[in-house]
Amino acid sequence: MRLILCLISVAWLLASCASHMNMLSKNAQVFYTDSNSAGLILPKHSGISIEESQQMIGAYGERKFSGNSWMLLNDSVIHMILFTSMGNEIAELVYTQDTLSFHSKWMEVEKVKPEYILADIQFCFYPAEVLSQNFRKANLNFLEEERNGVLTRTLWEDSKLILKMEKTESQIRFENFLRHYHYQIERGNSK
Repeated sequence: MRLILCLISVAWLLASCASHMNMLSKNAQVFYTDSNSAGLILPKHSGISIEESQQMIGAYGERKFSGNSWMLLNDSVIHMILFTSMGNEIAELVYTQDTLSFHSKWMEVEKVKPEYILADIQFCFYPAEVLSQNFRKANLNFLEEERNGVLTRTLWEDSKLILKMEKTESQIRFENFLRHYHYQIERGNSK
């Protein structure tokens, strides 16, 4: 989700009104470290069904951002739409069994890697068993524990912490220590 942070902040900086679409291989690889990568996990392995609105604040390096999103996640699709705080659509991301597409009227989508946004979504929402198997193939260590109503997930390379996510019923906190970004999502209306 390295780019979800840039996604929102960059959208406000770009003045282009042209429409762009980026179609990628559904087997795109995500580099969680500089040397270890893992493939995206197909939606059929999500094991959940969520439709919700979200409010997001965060930072990527020195850049701060905020915005809103709507997300549909189930066993056939991950569909996310990002909005400005005024409700204007910034970008749309769709991932299915056969397709990974990213569309924006405001951004040069060729410079955005939507697979990283999807990887963060999967880290936050997919079942621990599925994630653990995927990360094991990449020689990364995934841990999950729940304590006092807080679900915590971490991803390690040897003894180096790469990712950390803490989730409650209404909030998600995510940090990528290697890529230096973090965000907090307030989860709104869910179905």
